[in-house]
Amino acid sequence: MSEPNDREDRFQDEEPVAEPEVESELVEPEPEDSSQSVIAVEEEVGRLRDALLRTRAEMDNLRKRTDRELDKARRFINEALMKDLVPVLDTLDQALENAGADEQRLDQGLRLIQKQLLQSLERHGLAVIDPVGEPFDPEWHEAMSMQPSQEHAADTVMLVLQRGYKLHGRLLRPARVIVSRGAEG
Repeated sequence: MSEPNDREDRFQDEEPVAEPEVESELVEPEPEDSSQSVIAVEEEVGRLRDALLRTRAEMDNLRKRTDRELDKARRFINEALMKDLVPVLDTLDQALENAGADEQRLDQGLRLIQKQLLQSLERHGLAVIDPVGEPFDPEWHEAMSMQPSQEHAADTVMLVLQRGYKLHGRLLRPARVIVSRGAEG
């Protein structure tokens, strides 16, 4: 006969180990009314769709507002430069007024400089406000005084003491003017 195997003896002496009982992780859902379940899912989908549409609209509005602000910033980036150059135009205006007929060449040169400077500034959006003969408008004009006049109707600009300027339609400096009171009798 053969010798008994030690291994077999060892396993025979031990009691068999019972397998632990494992509960099923899948829980059977309680029976629900399927129409209520479908309605609840449809309501959730509607709520999420509404939230998505609102978010898209907010993003679109934000993009449009940002585009407008960037455009405005681009258009008015030179505002400080324009404010600095406007007094140069004033000085040229005064020099042209004071230049006599004897100095015809000086007069021509100053007028050429003035014309070139104005053309350069106009390319960047500057516009001159020179309202002689126009009705007085306090948004664009600064009245320095009022005088009686037979030639001009009441509240009409008779004389411009200093031209005004606007940049892309925004007032940079009002025109300083003398306004007619009309005929006094």
